[in-house]
Amino acid sequence: MIPAKIEDVFLQLTTDNTGVITNIVAGKFSQKEFIIQESIYNSCPFLEGTLEALPLNESFLLEGMVIASDNKEYNIDLELFKNNDSINVLIHNRTNVYKYVDQLNQNRNDIFFIKREIAEKNKELDRLRKIADKANEEKTRFLAMMSHEIRNPLNSILGYAEMISAEKLNKNVTQYIKNLSASGKNLKVIVDDILDLSRIEAGKLDLVSENISIKEIVQNCINDFQYLKTNDAVNLVFSVDETIPEFVVGDSVRLNQILANLISNAIKFTNKGSITLNAKSISETENDINIVFEVIDTGRGMSEEQCLKIFEEYQQNELNDNRIHGGAGLGLAIVNRLVKAMFGKIAVKSELKMGSTFKVEIPFPKVILENTESKLGVNNEGISLKNKNILVADDDLMNQTIVTHILNKESVCSTVVGDGLEAHIKLQESSFDAVLLDINMPNMTGEELMKKRKTFLKLNSETPFLALTANTSNEDIERYLELGFSAVISKPFKIQDFIQKIKSVL
Repeated sequence: MIPAKIEDVFLQLTTDNTGVITNIVAGKFSQKEFIIQESIYNSCPFLEGTLEALPLNESFLLEGMVIASDNKEYNIDLELFKNNDSINVLIHNRTNVYKYVDQLNQNRNDIFFIKREIAEKNKELDRLRKIADKANEEKTRFLAMMSHEIRNPLNSILGYAEMISAEKLNKNVTQYIKNLSASGKNLKVIVDDILDLSRIEAGKLDLVSENISIKEIVQNCINDFQYLKTNDAVNLVFSVDETIPEFVVGDSVRLNQILANLISNAIKFTNKGSITLNAKSISETENDINIVFEVIDTGRGMSEEQCLKIFEEYQQNELNDNRIHGGAGLGLAIVNRLVKAMFGKIAVKSELKMGSTFKVEIPFPKVILENTESKLGVNNEGISLKNKNILVADDDLMNQTIVTHILNKESVCSTVVGDGLEAHIKLQESSFDAVLLDINMPNMTGEELMKKRKTFLKLNSETPFLALTANTSNEDIERYLELGFSAVISKPFKIQDFIQKIKSVL
C-alpha cells in the first residue's frame, strides 16, 4: 500500500506508441488531467516527438517540465521507459523542490551581488584609508617641521634666559627674566603636548619597558616642584607607601609626565592650602602589582559637568585659563591617553571651592632585582669637561653662542663651525674628545656627516658623537643611534642636562 501523501506527488501511467493513455497504474497527482483512451499530449504537449524517439528498453529522464492542473502550474520530472508494445510514464511533482532551488539560486545571486558590493566598498574604504594615512603623514611631517622651527628659537630664548639669570641683576630684571623663562617653558609644554597627542593619535607612541623606581620618580617630582612652586601659601606633600616594591617594570619618562602634569595643574589652580601626592599599592598578584597615584589639592575645584569634560582635548574650564595659566588644554587629555596606553585608568572627584582629587591606577609587572643600578643610570659627577676638546657644528648663531657659553663655563676647548661640510673638514684635520652635531644644517646635515664617518676615522675613530636636534620622536632618536650617535641632546635643553649628557658619553 502506498501512503496517501506519496500518492499525491506522483502519477504512473502507460500509453501506446502513439501516446494514447491505456492505463493509470498508481498515484493521484493531477489524475483528472490524464484520461484513459485520450492522448497524453493534451496535458503534456512537450512529449510530442519525444515518445516516438525514445530508445527501446532504456530509461529516459526528462526534467524541469511544466503542466497545468486546476489553473495552477506544476514543475514536474518524467521517467519514460519504452518497450515493444507500450510506454511507461512516471510523473513526479517537483514544484516544491524547484521552488526551493529557485530560492537558493536567488539567494546565491543576492550573495554574489552583496559580495561584489562589499568588495567595491572595501576598495573605497581602502582608498579613503590611504588618503587618511597620507593626510596623517602630512600632518605628522608638518608638526615635526614646525616643532624643529619652534624649538630652535625656543632653545635660544630659554638658553639666554638661563644664562642671564646666572648674572648679577637688579630685582626688576630678575623678575623679567623669570617671566621670560616661564613663558618659554609654557611654550615648550604646548609644543610637546601637540606632538605627543599627534603621536598617540597616529599610534606611534611607544612605551618603554625597563626597571624603574617609583620612589625615585616621586623624589624627582619633589625636587622639580619644590623649586618651581613660588606660592608659599601652598604646601607640597609627597608620600610613597612602604608596600610598593623598590623596582617595577614601566616607562619612567611617561609616568613622570603623568604625575608632573597632574601636580602642575594642581599648582596652577591652588592659591592656598596643600597639594598632596600619594603613591600606594592596592592589590598584587605573583607577577603584577596595581599602584594608585593620588594628587589631591585644596584649589578652586570643579563642577560635576566640568569633571565630565576635563579629559577632552583643548578643554579649559574657564575662558581666561589660557591667558592666566598658559597651556592649550591638552595636558589632561594626554595624561588620560597615556594612562590607557599603560592599561590603567584615571578618575577625578571634585567640588567647587573645595578642591580636586585625581586618582590614577596603573598595573606594573614585577621585576627580578638584577643589575638594577646599571639600568637606572650612572652618576657622572666625578667626570670633568675641563680642557676637553669638543667640536660644535650648528648653523644657528644664537645656539652657537649658548653652547659656547656653556662649554666655556666648563673650561672646554671648543671649536665651532656653521655646517656639516666645515665639520667634515675639521674632523679630518684634528682629533676631538666629543663632537656635537646639529641635525639640520646647510651643505651637509648631521645625518649625512655621520654616514661619511669612514673618511675621518683615522683621527676620530673612538670619538663620541652627540646629535643636537629638535626632532625628539622615538623614531628619530632610534634612527640617530643607529647611525652611530652615542647620545641625543633634545632642543630646547637645560644647561645642567646638556652638561650631563656630554659627560655620559666620555
